[in-house]
Amino acid sequence: MDHDRRNPLTARVAVNYIWNHHFGAPLVPSVFDFGRKGVAPANPELLDWLAAELVESGWDMKHLHHLIMSSTTYRLSSSFVGAEANAKKDPENRYLWRRNSIRLEAEAVRDSMLALSGSLDSTMGGPPVPPDQQDDSKRRSLYFFHSAFDRNLFLTTFDEAEAKECYRREQTIVPQQALAMNNSKIVLDAADHIAARISAPARADAKAAG
Repeated sequence: MDHDRRNPLTARVAVNYIWNHHFGAPLVPSVFDFGRKGVAPANPELLDWLAAELVESGWDMKHLHHLIMSSTTYRLSSSFVGAEANAKKDPENRYLWRRNSIRLEAEAVRDSMLALSGSLDSTMGGPPVPPDQQDDSKRRSLYFFHSAFDRNLFLTTFDEAEAKECYRREQTIVPQQALAMNNSKIVLDAADHIAARISAPARADAKAAG
């Protein structure tokens, strides 16, 4: 592993993955190839600076996440309003003049529904949840066991990462996603609890007034 600040290749790769997670697009589009045949980054100085920062922090990933998420770039608006000139010069937003809108990852889609319904089990650690228990589990999706052959159908519908892939998740828009949000057991169960939590204050006010 190369820890040299003058050429932190390992750190560059790590930074590229972390950046992709937060912005929905990597600094180096060819995430699987940092060589001469790969696509050059639009912001090489930024990539190198973050890589050096990661090395000098003792490979503290939490530090890097905090650094990125507290940056002005991360907190930019995604709106095009008043930025027509930028949109004309850089329609693909390679130079980060606005915030790209990104989709929730599959795990966050599931976990957010459980959290809103008040039923998410936020216990940290423990054994993975086997496939035959996942439909009824309230644990975070992070703890689901999956392999190339045993995958959770709901998460797979929303482009869960494949165990055999370690580069970049595919993003699809397919009818099955809408059907899953209308018919899946986890959605239907959560919807009842969410509706009850939303209506509870109104019922309490009505009871107090009566």
